[in-house]
Amino acid sequence: MDPCYLDYNATTPLHPVVADRLGQFLAENRSGNPSSLHTHGRQARKVIEDARDKLAFFLGVDQAEVFFTSGGTESNNLIIQGLSPLESPLHVGATEHPSVLEPARSQWKAGRPGGILPVDGNGRIDQLDAIDGGLVSIQWVNNETGIVQDLAQLSHEIHQRNGILHSDGAQGFFRIPNVIPDLGIDAASITAHKSFGPPGVGALWLRKGLLIDPVLQGGPQEKKVRPGTENLLAIHAFGLLADVALHQPLWQLDSLREARLGLLEGLSDVPDCQVIEQQEDDWPGCINVGFKGIHAETLLVRLDMIGISASSGSACSSGARELSHVLEAMQIELGRIRGSIRISIGPENSAQQLREIGLQIASIVADLRHS
Repeated sequence: MDPCYLDYNATTPLHPVVADRLGQFLAENRSGNPSSLHTHGRQARKVIEDARDKLAFFLGVDQAEVFFTSGGTESNNLIIQGLSPLESPLHVGATEHPSVLEPARSQWKAGRPGGILPVDGNGRIDQLDAIDGGLVSIQWVNNETGIVQDLAQLSHEIHQRNGILHSDGAQGFFRIPNVIPDLGIDAASITAHKSFGPPGVGALWLRKGLLIDPVLQGGPQEKKVRPGTENLLAIHAFGLLADVALHQPLWQLDSLREARLGLLEGLSDVPDCQVIEQQEDDWPGCINVGFKGIHAETLLVRLDMIGISASSGSACSSGARELSHVLEAMQIELGRIRGSIRISIGPENSAQQLREIGLQIASIVADLRHS
């Protein structure tokens, strides 16, 4: 079988238009520091502000509300640690990315009130009674299951409880065609490399009027929200990505749905196989499937041996060999959690290809169960 990449939720290839324009930019040999006052510095500063304008226009927000960071993890940490004072409540969803859960646990350990918001068996937040003001963080699109939270409804309910809603949108922005005002949220984390942008760059959007206490000190960059010399090349590429996405969809949802159905057809005869069900509005490019009686790591190694790259969950924690907290929160049976893998597909994956891969997985699973 030809090599097949099925880990688009971990990272994506650089969009060819972005790569081409970035190559042209590099050929111009720009070397100024954006904080310098000379001509080269001012030219570099203009590159960053042009990228900020492009990203803000794509998101439907004011450019003054957009701050560049190193990615979604940093943006999440900045929000959790800096948006609200330590004495105010902090609540986060049970299925959040570790870059939200871990800083939240540190805050609770330090005495901050709040806790985990549970999800139902479909992975959706269904209890907001504990919220009484403070900061709430709820992921838009889950990185392990593709489940999409109804942020517009949640933000309405949270605002009625005097709360502020932040959303980790790493898997949502550039994928789902919504601008920020549609979502009703107050803050958002955005990243580039989940949708054909460069790694190592992200953004934090803060609704005008919200103030953040910086986690880092020592520089005036990004209005002191995120000090440190900016990653000029990556930020420029981020702006290019926003410009491309404004004029053409980066993802074809119908093709993703067809490819998903192809995989499910290939797996249809596998016993003790559980696929996380999705609703029409969920992200179709993510398929989480569990096989009772096997270990996910063993299956992933066998798949890698025949050229298929998949994963067992978040790319930031999949090497930890821990059970998925996302599937545990959804009360999935333990045996299926141990055997769960995540297949995240992209534009190059066809329905026929995924059907054949489903059959390959079925054969490997049968072999592992009888070995």
